[in-house]
Formats: sequence, C-alpha cells, structure tokens
Amino acid sequence: MSRSDLAFSSRQSGASLVSALLLVAVMASMAMMLAGELRVAMRRSVNMEGRDQAYWYAVGAREYAGGLIATAMREPARALRPDADWLRSAREFPIERGALSGRISDGNNCFNLNALVVADGQGGLIADPVQRRRFEHLMSALGVPGAEAGRIAAEASDWIDSDNRPLAGGGEDAVYADRSTPYRTGNTLMAEREEILALASMTPAIYQRLAPHVCARPVAAPLPLNINTLTTDDWPLLFAVLDGELGRVAVEGLLLGRPATGFASAAEFWTLETVAALAPDVTLRETVGIETRYFDVAVNVRHDGQSYRLDAVYEWRGGTTLHRLTQRYGYAE
Repeated sequence: MSRSDLAFSSRQSGASLVSALLLVAVMASMAMMLAGELRVAMRRSVNMEGRDQAYWYAVGAREYAGGLIATAMREPARALRPDADWLRSAREFPIERGALSGRISDGNNCFNLNALVVADGQGGLIADPVQRRRFEHLMSALGVPGAEAGRIAAEASDWIDSDNRPLAGGGEDAVYADRSTPYRTGNTLMAEREEILALASMTPAIYQRLAPHVCARPVAAPLPLNINTLTTDDWPLLFAVLDGELGRVAVEGLLLGRPATGFASAAEFWTLETVAALAPDVTLRETVGIETRYFDVAVNVRHDGQSYRLDAVYEWRGGTTLHRLTQRYGYAE
C-alpha cells in the first residue's frame, strides 16, 4: 500500500471516530433531556395525585359540613344563637400526611354587592342609592377614605346596573375601554365578590379590608343581618345598615349585650333604647332579623407540604332542604 493510500485510510478512520463521538454525544444529550422530562412528568404526576387526594378530603369535609347545617336547621332557634359552637372558630382534624380544618359561617352576615341595584320592573337593573350609601358607610368603618369610598360605591353600582349612564363618580364602559387590556362593565349581577377588583378605583389593599365583609349573592336585594349570629368582628356591617348613626363602641355594645340565647324576635332588638332612639322606619327594620338563608363553608387542607382551600355557599330553603350554590377549589395563598 502506498503512502497516499495509508494517509487516506487514516483520514477515513479519524472521520469515523469523530462521527461516532458526535453520535454518542447527541445520544447522551437526548438521554439527559428525556431523563429530565421524565423527572418533571413524575413530579407533576405526584403533585396532581396529591392535589386530587386533597380535593377529596376537602369534598368530604364539605359534605360533612352540609350535613351538619341541614341537621342544625331542623331547630333554627337553637342553631342560630350567639353562643352556638359553630360561630366560634374553625375545627381541625388530622389526616394522613397533613391536617384539615373547616369552618361554617352565617352567609347572611355580609354586604351583598348585588343589593347595589334593584329591578326596574322592565327586565333591567337600576342603582339603589340607599344601598350605595350603606356601602360607603361600610367602607368608612373599615378605614377607607370618604372620597375613595364614594367612587368605589358608584363604580360598583355602574358595574352591575343595566344602563350605560355613569353615576356621579362612577364609570361605565368608556372608563375601561382605554386600558392596556380593555374590558367592559358586567351590566348584570356579580357572580363573586372578586369582581370588584376590576373597578377603576379598587386597590388590593382596599379589597383585603372589604373581602371579609362583602359577598355576591344571586339576588338584587340586601340580606337581613342575623342579629343573633353577628360577631363583634362584624360590627362594620351593623354600623353600615344603621347608616352610621351609632359609633363603633355603641354597635359593639349592642352585640355584647345580647341575651345568651339570642333575641326571640327582631322586634325585640328594635325595642332596645339605643336603637329605638333612631326612630327606625319599616325599611330600616328590614335590615336586621333573626333568620339565616345562606351559609359559607370554608375548608383548608394541608397535604404533603401543600395547602389547598375549598369554599362553598349553601342556601337553606326551609326544612332540611339545603342547596349548594357555588364552590371553588385551588391552592391556598
């Protein structure tokens, strides 16, 4: 074999070796990528399994809570009283690899955002100035400055009402059309309280103050507060429906001074000297009662190092008839 043939053979061997090494490198890279994707897929599968397991724990707690409500409401007079155990705090139960806590609260004791409008008799919704004023009083009790409270109340009313005429300080579609991500007002009842985060003047800080005291029930009407199940933390609600006529100390005094078994009737509450001095008319008297139509159920699940939350709203329609209206489930903040 000539010297040139040897050189050519050597170059072929070198090229083959380089090709083989490149092939090995590519295969190793692909193997590492596939191994990484497999680890991610396995981790995702484990997380989904844990999330599903937590969900069923939460559903079990929700059903248990619903059963407790239905049983308790066979005797409302005993269930809806200031010293009822279910009003005090959440109950916690151990579960495998975690813990579960659940709480039932009176769903009537909140400001129904959908009460900011009333039916106009022609299939539409128009703003209710009385409820708008009370919403402002609620925000005032929670420390929201008057000017901001007025704008938020007007914007919330415009968000729900059917017309396109903005209230003073409010805003219809034009206010939101110029945003980086434009949107329109709902022009119908709110489905959940978080909708107020879309209002032009709403901020996360104000929402955090409001959230424990507002709700969105599927009716364009105020919810009568249950005077027997209100807690002292609920004082801003009673302050608001009394149109701010009584200060915080007086309102809390009314709640702390209730009979242990509660008022036998709403009329008994209105005979108290403090509230009788307000000369309440029929409309004002309708803001407070001793009955409850809605119940909130909140379930928190800690499982495998993750936290989940389930929220449900039940409506009691008399007897043992209990209907679940809404439910949300997801990772807890």
